Amino acid sequence: MPRSPGPRGAYAKTPRRREEILDAAFQVFARSGYLNSSMSEIAKRAGMTMPGVTHHFPTKSGLLEAVLRERDDDAGSRLLGRRGVGLLNGLLEIAERDEHDRGLTQLFAILSAEATIDDHPAHAYFHDRYLLILRTVRQAFEEAAEDGDLRPGVLPAEAAQMYAALSDGLQLQRLYGVDQVRQATLTRRFLQSVVQTSLDG
Repeated sequence: MPRSPGPRGAYAKTPRRREEILDAAFQVFARSGYLNSSMSEIAKRAGMTMPGVTHHFPTKSGLLEAVLRERDDDAGSRLLGRRGVGLLNGLLEIAERDEHDRGLTQLFAILSAEATIDDHPAHAYFHDRYLLILRTVRQAFEEAAEDGDLRPGVLPAEAAQMYAALSDGLQLQRLYGVDQVRQATLTRRFLQSVVQTSLDG
């Protein structure tokens, strides 16, 4: 039985075009940040006209949000349905991923610094992202404590904040090429220092 024909023409191209724009924007934002980039530069890198880009993303701030949200999807999928030590193992998987994606690390390093300005389009995004990270990791430590896996004297909220600071600092060191020990290795050592159960890997 013959297969039904798929979408043709402009309809078939729309999802692909959107991905091409997001990839181009990712490259431009990772190199120049948000403030020093332009929609025309993104259009040029995507091999499209400005009207073609604005048809999918009318504003640069909307395009930035789409890039950031898409790049967060992978991390979220690694933690979905996990709790306690299982979620901490997911954090190790994310650290491994980050080591192999310099562009992603550079994007977040540049934009998170830029976005400390209150009226930056990504200010609310990074504020909420840090709150989510701290809340998620704190909960993982609290669940580890409930399961008897957290070392005595460890405070979940403080341990979560230390994890976030360690992760950011290690990524910056790697971007500058001054890291002497792998990010995933040091992340594992920190997490293992606060839990009594062996982590995966």
